[in-house]
Amino acid sequence: MTLRDRADAYNTAYAKYPASHLRIVTERGGDCLYGIWLIGNDYRAKSDLYGAYPPSYLTRVQSLFPDAYGTTWDVMNAGDEHRTLHAFSGSLPKGPYLRVDVNERRRPDRVMSVYDLPTHFASNQFVLTLADPPYSAEDAREYDTPMVNRRAALAAIALVTEAHGHLVWLDTVWPMFSKRQWRTVGRIGLVRSTNHRVRLVSIFERTAA
Repeated sequence: MTLRDRADAYNTAYAKYPASHLRIVTERGGDCLYGIWLIGNDYRAKSDLYGAYPPSYLTRVQSLFPDAYGTTWDVMNAGDEHRTLHAFSGSLPKGPYLRVDVNERRRPDRVMSVYDLPTHFASNQFVLTLADPPYSAEDAREYDTPMVNRRAALAAIALVTEAHGHLVWLDTVWPMFSKRQWRTVGRIGLVRSTNHRVRLVSIFERTAA
């Protein structure tokens, strides 16, 4: 799918919310998706974990990647060879994806550090990774995990991502990365509600090996 295809897929899925629609901006490095998502609060959230995914966030990401989710989801993620990875998976329920977290009390599919991914998986294992790491040392203490070295984490994820695969990184910063490994193809502001931190959804595409 092209970047325009992904924008169209999202805009169609969220046709009732035109303010959230994505547009394509041409930058020096190429085309890039831009937008802002006002998600709001949901006190019926299924997880009480500090910092869990905002309501509707995952479905929005899924609409951007119908080639990894949607009708081809079960096919692409059949059996043990999952093609979609959730790093820092926290309280995410079991599903047709691989959940990796360093905290064994969260009962992920694999208990490991994100930095160890290249020692456990093939270089083209994943076509899509979603990551929602601790944003600060204070957040890391809340999760009872070490603070993340963002650049090292992106480098490790790159080594298990096939060429032109994607990483969707939710954070309060645009993380440092190697341009030899990733190209930024999306910048989406995420606003949840009043008195909540404004976050950035950075979408990266794996450069050709």
